[in-house]
Amino acid sequence: PPIIPRCMWGAKPYIGTPTNLSLPLSFMYIHHTHSPSKPCLTFQECAADMRSMQRFHQEERGWDDIGYSFVAGSDGYIYEGRGWLRQGAHTLGHNSVGYGVSFIGDYAIGLPSQHSMGLVRDQLAACAVGGGRLVSDFVLQGHRQVVATSCPGDALYDEIRGWEHF
Repeated sequence: PPIIPRCMWGAKPYIGTPTNLSLPLSFMYIHHTHSPSKPCLTFQECAADMRSMQRFHQEERGWDDIGYSFVAGSDGYIYEGRGWLRQGAHTLGHNSVGYGVSFIGDYAIGLPSQHSMGLVRDQLAACAVGGGRLVSDFVLQGHRQVVATSCPGDALYDEIRGWEHF
């Protein structure tokens, strides 16, 4: 899938020394950003949302970087967060065994665009398996299945329950 690298969305550098993942991983955890709560529809909006989330994660939460491995906009792109090789800060207690993939927006009621869901469900997952980054029988879970949270929102959670690997 089309993945926008960190340099294109204007990422700040990682703080400190990243922890490398031991590949292949066994899980993909699905999130929604909640805030920003609206889907981004253009590259400019999505890149600004990525910078805003990175700033929040680094400055307010005190994390080394944006927490997610990848983030799906509703502009037709996937954005690189920590990427394929670095451990994220997305699913407490499970960051070393799975990728955290978030959809920009709040999906308690509505859903991300069909296109952005397809990018994650069909293309990103297949790319990860084909590249030896995820095991072929990986398990897809919503954030709420392993942490006490409403994430990824009721509507998106109901949707991913029908996805392969769930």
